[in-house]
Amino acid sequence: MAIRQTMDFTRGFFYFFRGLKTAFSTRALAARAVLPVVLNIIVFALFLVSFNTLVYYLASWAFEQTSQAWYWAMLTFIAGAILFVVSLLTVIFLFVVVGIVIASPFLEALSAEVERHVTGKVEESGKPFMAMAWLTMRSETKKLAVFLPIQLGLALLSLIPMAGPVMFAIINPPFLSFVMAYEFTSFPLDRRGYDFTAKKARIMETPMLHLGFGAAAGLTLFIPILHFLLLPAAVVGATLLALDTMPKVLDAQKEDAPGENGADDVSGPTTDG
Repeated sequence: MAIRQTMDFTRGFFYFFRGLKTAFSTRALAARAVLPVVLNIIVFALFLVSFNTLVYYLASWAFEQTSQAWYWAMLTFIAGAILFVVSLLTVIFLFVVVGIVIASPFLEALSAEVERHVTGKVEESGKPFMAMAWLTMRSETKKLAVFLPIQLGLALLSLIPMAGPVMFAIINPPFLSFVMAYEFTSFPLDRRGYDFTAKKARIMETPMLHLGFGAAAGLTLFIPILHFLLLPAAVVGATLLALDTMPKVLDAQKEDAPGENGADDVSGPTTDG
């Protein structure tokens, strides 16, 4: 079982690099991949300037408040370290979220072009535009309501002396990998009418495969230059992952469907409650 999970994780990890290769394999795909890269650079530059400006003013304020006492120097150092960790996590999380929101139309077009390139067509739910818009809005709202408190809780956990950083280092990487897998597989799944609950269920069908992909995407954030290619590579890789795992899930749903209209198909929106 452990060997199978390791193999799944490894296969999922290399989906990201398959996505990077595929994104620039044809002119049609490359043309759609360039714009997200440009937007990615702009978003990163804005975050970088904002982050450095914030750190500068906070450091200046702390310096003015600090006396020569050793305990003030120690507290200043600890506060600076905490600020760096929390700010870095915030920048990483918002960098992905904001980057996806800003480049969303271009990333959707890229994902659809990948699906067309692989299957010859683009599968959609067939639901009216307003119904899809409402479903997406509900799904995104629930995503933020779940993911943001967890990330905040993990950031606060890291502040606990001694045990906190260790627990954070153990828990946060799988969570970040899950977030990455969820974010980027959303493009092909949104076209099929998946809601928040259905997307989570898709990931849990093959968790190690998706966590492997999410880990590769998460690590890319820390690699200079390569992180600019995060959005197109991750969207293409996630689309390939979704397409490769889709038949098994759809076949299982067809067997369980009570009627010909597939009312209970997981590819359609489910009730979020």
